[in-house]
Amino acid sequence: MNFIKNHQILIISLTIAIIVLSVLGIFMIKKWLKTSRNPNKKSASKTIKNAKSLIKKNKVKNNLSELYIFYGDYLAAKDYITKIKPQAQIIDNNELPLIAIDKNNTSLVFANNEFSYLYKLKKKLNLQFYKLNFCFDISDDYYHENIKISEIYKELLKLRLKNFIISFYTLSEHTRSYNNAIDKKSIFKLTSDADTNHKAEEEILSKILSSKDDVNNKYNNVKILNQIRKLLKNIHPQLKSINKETFFNFGLNTPDNIIAKKDTIFFSSFPKSIIINLISLLFSFIFIVNIFQEINIKKKFSIQELNQLHESDSNKIIEETRKKIDEAILLDILYPKSIKYHFIYKQYADTLLKNVILPKYNDTYDLSMITSFLIFFEYLDNKIINQHTNRILKIISSITNLSEKQLDIVVKYTTPSIRTEMIKSAINRANKLYTNRLIVVGKDSKSYLSTKGFNAEYLGISNTKRAKVINNIYIQYLYKCATDNAILDLNDNYIIPIEVNNIFKMYQEQFDTSSKKLCNSSYINSITKSVSLILNQEENKRKFESFSDMLDHIYYLVKSLEKNAKDVADDGKKQTSSITVSLINYVINSVVNPTYNKNELPLISPVSKNLYMEFAPNFYSKRILISPIYSKEYIKDNIDPTNKKFNRLVNNLKNNFNIEPDFMIAIYKSSINNYIEKYIGSYNKMIDSLNNDSEFNKNISNKGALKLYLLAMSSKDSSFNSLIEFYSTNTDLITNESETNSSKKINKLQHFYGEITKLNKQNNTNDQNDKSLWAPIDNYFKENDKYLESKSYADYKNIFKQLNNLIIEQGYSSTYKNIKQGYEPLQKVYSELSKINNHQGNNNLYKLLKKHLDIAINTIKTIAIQDAITKLDNTVNIEYEYINNQFPFNKDSNSAATNEAITKDFDNNGYIYSGFIEQLSPLLFYNKTDDRWESKDFSKPEEIDYLNKFNKVYLLNKLLWDDKINPKAIKFDITPIPNKDNDYTFFSIILDKQNYVNSLNIKYSDSIEVLYNWNSLESTTITIKFEDGSNEQISYQGKWSILKAIKDANCDQNNICTWIIKHKGKKYPLSFKIESKFLQVLGWQKQGEVNVQ
Repeated sequence: MNFIKNHQILIISLTIAIIVLSVLGIFMIKKWLKTSRNPNKKSASKTIKNAKSLIKKNKVKNNLSELYIFYGDYLAAKDYITKIKPQAQIIDNNELPLIAIDKNNTSLVFANNEFSYLYKLKKKLNLQFYKLNFCFDISDDYYHENIKISEIYKELLKLRLKNFIISFYTLSEHTRSYNNAIDKKSIFKLTSDADTNHKAEEEILSKILSSKDDVNNKYNNVKILNQIRKLLKNIHPQLKSINKETFFNFGLNTPDNIIAKKDTIFFSSFPKSIIINLISLLFSFIFIVNIFQEINIKKKFSIQELNQLHESDSNKIIEETRKKIDEAILLDILYPKSIKYHFIYKQYADTLLKNVILPKYNDTYDLSMITSFLIFFEYLDNKIINQHTNRILKIISSITNLSEKQLDIVVKYTTPSIRTEMIKSAINRANKLYTNRLIVVGKDSKSYLSTKGFNAEYLGISNTKRAKVINNIYIQYLYKCATDNAILDLNDNYIIPIEVNNIFKMYQEQFDTSSKKLCNSSYINSITKSVSLILNQEENKRKFESFSDMLDHIYYLVKSLEKNAKDVADDGKKQTSSITVSLINYVINSVVNPTYNKNELPLISPVSKNLYMEFAPNFYSKRILISPIYSKEYIKDNIDPTNKKFNRLVNNLKNNFNIEPDFMIAIYKSSINNYIEKYIGSYNKMIDSLNNDSEFNKNISNKGALKLYLLAMSSKDSSFNSLIEFYSTNTDLITNESETNSSKKINKLQHFYGEITKLNKQNNTNDQNDKSLWAPIDNYFKENDKYLESKSYADYKNIFKQLNNLIIEQGYSSTYKNIKQGYEPLQKVYSELSKINNHQGNNNLYKLLKKHLDIAINTIKTIAIQDAITKLDNTVNIEYEYINNQFPFNKDSNSAATNEAITKDFDNNGYIYSGFIEQLSPLLFYNKTDDRWESKDFSKPEEIDYLNKFNKVYLLNKLLWDDKINPKAIKFDITPIPNKDNDYTFFSIILDKQNYVNSLNIKYSDSIEVLYNWNSLESTTITIKFEDGSNEQISYQGKWSILKAIKDANCDQNNICTWIIKHKGKKYPLSFKIESKFLQVLGWQKQGEVNVQ
């Protein structure tokens, strides 16, 4: 059983699951078997599907249904069901059976000789038949020849039908006349008495004959009745074997209006119904098991153990027994405690009364205690629980050490016999004590129960201990007042036994003079309220989530204690004041001390993340969340009032009660500092999160995004600028009114009130403290806020608008050129922004604003460069690549560029030169020292490639044409290189008559400058003269002859080119060092600083 109890939820869940799966499994198997047996049977699924849809539409759920067996053809049957159920929708396959469905129920109409389809429809549509109706078409005698009602009924016994009706149908035109003549009361019950049945037929005949119809109608109506009677005569013998109530409906084509009886109950065979019934059976079984378990516990419940309650913990046995019941009963949580533990409470209450309460009563002779017990017994006798009872229960609880809850069980559950017996015993003892004068008044009672006695006892205790023992002192007053009120209540509302009333009178005589006035005094009321307030606070020790909550709690208690003290009359004010001071000290210590030990107490409670303020700055992938507690408005509405309340409380404690709440002040300062630290941290975190968003710049990479970005950055209402405005507003907490309003004109009246306000502020240190409280926040953000409120920040936002206008007016290339040349408004913005670049740690706003500006500039540069490259790609670069692949630009090319083509592409008006200059020169700067164009912004391989192309085009233009766009001779620096190992004395290289270099085969220290007219067809000749006077030469003809010569030579890393001349079968090397800027540009020269393509 323990296993079942410990795993009851699991076991019950598994049982229900097994029931569900088993039932569904059985039905699935049965369905499969039926399908396998009849594979060739025509499916009626469409009819059933349509019927289910109509049943659902008409909300017909498990309603009782009607079955009609029709003796007639299909058309007559359909006409019949249409007339008796005009609102029904009919489903058929142009043959019987018919299914008729309306909002009330479902009806089936079958032929009298085919029922195979009946049970399938019943199952599929979940039908429960309560009525069987045999309907005869009296106009067709064919169907009257072989009527087998009894046999058909036997076949339908499984349906458990309750009602059996015979009704009639005809197509006769006299139907309405007939129905009107026989009246609405046309249904008669079949009896075993033939005469009675005959009288019914006679009654119908009489109605027809006495009707107001004409003779012709009467004749036809009688004829119809005779057809019915003839039919009934044939079927009467068969009806005797049917043991059911049978009714005849003599009306034609009319409903019978017979409904199901209230006791008609059907058991559904559908899986859902079976599962519900099995689960209900399971829970019924559980409840039966629980009844037997409870009976078993009752047998084991030890009265002897309960009898020892006064010697042990009074709650122990009852708790153990409750535990046994909870362990034994399945699903014990479903049972109310008053039902589940009822029999225990009864025995428990009887035992407490007999073994604890009555013995305590029998042991005392003190008048106060005896009176309290007798009041309790009177309330017990009357089973009354009201406010007076509850107060007396407190007194009895303090005497017996039983809890008020236990005493409440005694009052509610004590059995009548035990109650009567115990009360009788108590009254007899009271009478003996009173008669024999054995009742005594306690020694301390009179002194305690007086103002003088209370103060003497109380004021002798030191301040630090007063609050701890105050309950022991004041409770005597509460008990006395409770006893007085209870006696009055009993005398006014109940009949008190004489023996008990004698004790009550004696009590009143003894204590009236010393305490009657006190019980109703403002003094005791004040003490009662105050101490009750403190005790309640002690019983419900709160865990404070914030200093604000703790402050509210203390503030409420102090104010309540103050109010209670103010309500005291003059004669008790001094004593009340002392008590109030002690209680306030006790409150502060009991609340603050445990809180002071915490590592951190937030100033205010955090708010739900659902209430966080959310920002979605433009072009950032992340959303910024910040708690509303870190805002200027929140401080104004919540924290400043808390601060004022705290200051009022501290001043009140110091000035009115001479209390120095040092611990509370220390906690407050710590909470304020912690709040300030988190306040600053929250705004730093907000800005840092934006600075650390690595995806930001990726969102601004094209013209459309840049345009939106520039507009957003200059718009006042953009989400980013709104965020910065929120930052500015909420980091500047101390508003300088003299600055913000300095521009406004002030009239005399306003000046007067301004002076008054200024004077008040000078005298109001609290207001100054409130402002200085947030000085650390303002000081931390001071430089940033100063910038955000200045014209410099307005210029910062406006520069984005200016850049956008420049792009619109001049395009990206010109805008880039302006930026590159030091666009003055932009430089000024950068300069002013740099002033908040505080290197002491608070420069995250500077980084954010600079990043936004840098990204705008860099994107403009990127787009300008990309635009230029794209245009070059689509225009001149095609021509550049074509001509650059020809000689002389490609040393190894077999095809040479014509001078006309070179001129057309590279002179000042050349297609390539002008295209490169137009697109790239605005984006570059010229380095005079290195004689080349440069830009640090060209960093990608594609960009560097175009930079090199531009320099090549620029230098070609510079080297090949002068300022007047005339072809310019190319300079070559040529130095002869001697060769002492050969027997020639002279060699030379000749470009034309004026430009040649001769060598005597000796070492030359300086090179010789020669000019080559590239636009001519002069040949280049290399000659050698031998010692014997003979000569040999190599000559290169046509365009670029010198370059052809250099190409034919073998040139080393030092640009020394060597030609081989054959003479008399011997090879003679001739060498010249040839250097030229032109060769560098072409890439022919092996060394040099110019990097071109």
